[in-house]
Amino acid sequence: MNRRETITTLILDWLLIVPGVLGSVFCLITAFSLPASSELWYITLGAVTLFSIALGHKKRDRLTVPLLFTALVVPAYLFRVELIESFRNLWGVLAAAYVKGYDFFRDYIPKEATNKETVGMALLFLTALESFFCCLAVRVWKRTTPAALALLICIGPCYVLTDTPPDALPLLAAVFSVLTQAFSQSVRRRETGERFKAFSVAALLSAAVLGLMVLFFPQETYSPPISWEELSKKMDHWKQERNNRGNVNAGLTGNPSTVDLSGLGALPTKPYAVFFVTSSENSYLYLRGSSYTGFDGTVWSRDVSEPWGEEICFPYIGRAGTATLTVETIETEPLLYSTYYLTQMPEGGTQVSDAYLRNDSGTKRYTMPFIPDTDPKAADPRYDEWVRAHCLELPTRTAAGVLNWWSTQEASHTSVPDERNPDELQKYVETVATQVSKCAAYSRDPVHAPDDVDFCTWFLNDAKEGYCVHFASSCVALLRSLGIPARYVSGYVCNSTANKSTRVTNLQAHAWVEAWIGGRWVRVEPTPTDATEFTGSITQPSVAPTEDTFEPTEYTHRQTPPETRERVRPTRRTPSEAPSGENGAMPSGYGVGYDPNKKQEEVDMTLLYVFLGVILIPLLIVGRRQLKQKLWNRRFAKADYNERARLLYRQMLRLKKVGGGEIPEAAVSLVKKACFSQHTLTEDEISALIQVCSEQISRLCIAGFWKRNYCKYVLALF
Repeated sequence: MNRRETITTLILDWLLIVPGVLGSVFCLITAFSLPASSELWYITLGAVTLFSIALGHKKRDRLTVPLLFTALVVPAYLFRVELIESFRNLWGVLAAAYVKGYDFFRDYIPKEATNKETVGMALLFLTALESFFCCLAVRVWKRTTPAALALLICIGPCYVLTDTPPDALPLLAAVFSVLTQAFSQSVRRRETGERFKAFSVAALLSAAVLGLMVLFFPQETYSPPISWEELSKKMDHWKQERNNRGNVNAGLTGNPSTVDLSGLGALPTKPYAVFFVTSSENSYLYLRGSSYTGFDGTVWSRDVSEPWGEEICFPYIGRAGTATLTVETIETEPLLYSTYYLTQMPEGGTQVSDAYLRNDSGTKRYTMPFIPDTDPKAADPRYDEWVRAHCLELPTRTAAGVLNWWSTQEASHTSVPDERNPDELQKYVETVATQVSKCAAYSRDPVHAPDDVDFCTWFLNDAKEGYCVHFASSCVALLRSLGIPARYVSGYVCNSTANKSTRVTNLQAHAWVEAWIGGRWVRVEPTPTDATEFTGSITQPSVAPTEDTFEPTEYTHRQTPPETRERVRPTRRTPSEAPSGENGAMPSGYGVGYDPNKKQEEVDMTLLYVFLGVILIPLLIVGRRQLKQKLWNRRFAKADYNERARLLYRQMLRLKKVGGGEIPEAAVSLVKKACFSQHTLTEDEISALIQVCSEQISRLCIAGFWKRNYCKYVLALF
C-alpha cells in the first residue's frame, strides 16, 4: 500500500471513528445536562489521530497495543485522585436521576455533596478510552462489534430511565458511525485499495437509513409500538407468573384437577396482589378454591362424578345472610373463591359437584352473602353415604405408616370419640391437627421427598420442614386412617377488616383440611401458626399491632391466630423534591438521610435487566466466538501436519453442511494420506487444504445476511 493509499485509509478510518466517539459522549452530556468543555473536541481529535497512526502503521508489532494502553493508563494513575473524585461526581449525578425510578440506587448515592461541574475529567477519560478501543477495532481487528460495545459505555446509561433520552443529533452521529462501519466492514477487511469506495457507499447507505427513520418516525410524533407503561405491565405479569411457578407446581393456584406431591418445590417469596376482598365485618377468611377427595399416596384428585345440587353442598342457601363478601380479582381466575356458609351463590359461577365453583362467565368481581357461623344442619343421607365411601379411602402403605407414627404420640392414648358426639369429635380432630403441626418446622423451600418412600409417612417421621401442602396432606391421611372422613382443600387465607378492601397476595395461597363432623364439613388447620400464609409476608415487620388487628370469629384449632400487620412503606423522595445546592451540586448526605433499619420498598428493576440483557447477550455471543476460534487456532498451531489435516477436514465437513458444495477429490486424498498411511504431509499440502477451507468460507461470506451471521456467530465457523 503506497503513501497515498495509507493517508486515504487513515482519513477514512478517522471519519469512521470521530463521529461515533463524540456522538456517544455528547449523548451522555445531553441526557443528564452535564457541562461540555471544548477540550472534548481536542482530546477526541488528538486521541483518534494518534491511535490511528500508531495502530495502522505497516511495521506495527505486538508491543504497540500494550504501549498505547499504557500511555492511556499512566496519566490516569498520575491524576488518580482528581479522576476518582470526578467519577464519583459523575456517578452521583447519574444515581440521583436513577433513584427516581429505582429506589435501589438510593443506597449507592455518594454521601458527600456532588457537583456536576467537576465531571469534565471523567468525560475526558471516557473519550480517550472509547477512542482507543474504536481505533483498535477499526484499524487492527477490522470489526464493528467491539467499537459498538465501546460506544455503549456512554450511550447505555442514558436508557436506564425513560425520561433521560439524549439529543437526537449526537445519537444519530453515533448510530451513523456504527452503521457505516458495519456496511463497510467486509470490504475493509479484504480490499485495502477499495476503502474509499466502500466508505462512500456505506456512508450514503447509512445516511439513507437514518433519513428514512427520521422521515417516517419524526421525533415530535414518535410513539413506540408499545408504551413503557404497557411494557412494564407485561414484564411485571411475566415476572409474577415466573415467581408464582412454585404455587402452580404445588397445586395452590389455578384450578388443577390433580395435586402431585412428588413435584413439590419451593414456594414464591415475592408478594404480588392476586385479588382484593371486602367483608362487611371483621373476620378471618378462608377463601375456598377446590377440594380433593381421591388420594393414591402421592396424587390428590377430584371426584366430580356426582352432580350434587346446591341444597346438598350449600345447605344454608336461601337463609338471610348477615354478612357479605366481595371479591375482585386482578386477572380472570378459572374458579370463584368462596367463603363458608353461603346463603346465596355468587353470580357467574357454575357448581361442579362439591369440588369447586367454575368461573364460566369470566367475571372478575362477585359478591356473596354468608353467615359467619351457624349451627350444624343434618346432611342429606345420600351425600353422607357418598362422603363415607370416598373420603376414607387410603392406600394400605400410607394408612400403616401414619398410624405407626400416631402410636408414638402421647395424644394417641385417647380413643376416637363417637361420631354422635360432634363436639368431642371436633376436639379430637383439632388435637390430631395440633400433633401434625409439631412434626416439622415450616419452610417455603423444604427438601424433596425421596422417590421410594410414602410421602405422608416420610413427612411425619423424617422430614425436618415443610409447608401447608405437606401438613394438610399428612393430616388428611391420618384422619382417614383413624376412621374420620376428611379431604384436602386449597385456596387463600386473609385477615379482613370490616368495610375495608384487603389485598390478598400469592404468598397467602394455602391448603387446609376439611373433616366430616356432625353431617357437615368442618375446617381444620394443621399448618403451624408461623406460616407466611397467615402473616402475608416473608419477613414480619417489627411494628406494633394496629387497630385493624383483631381476633377472627372463626378459627378452628388455634385459639389465637397469627396477626396480620400492614407493612410500612418508606416515602419515596425524588431528586426534584430534594434541596439542591449551587452549581448543580447535590446537598451533602442526600440519599442516606433515612433509617437504614426500615424495610425498604422492593424495586422493579425490569428496565435495568432489559438493558443489561441487550448488552450482555451480544457480548456473550461475540466472546464465545472469539474464545472458540482462539482455542481452535491454538490446537491447530500445536498439532503436527497430519493432525492439522484431520482438523481441517472436520472443518470442511462443517462448512459443507451449511454452505453446500463438494470437497475436492484432491483434498480428500490428502486427508486419507494423513490418516491411513505412514507418510507425513508437507507444508504445501497443508496450504492446499487451508485454501479449500478459505474458498468454502468465501462462499458463506456472500450468502444471505441471516445465514452468514448464523454461521459466523452461532456456529463460529469463521
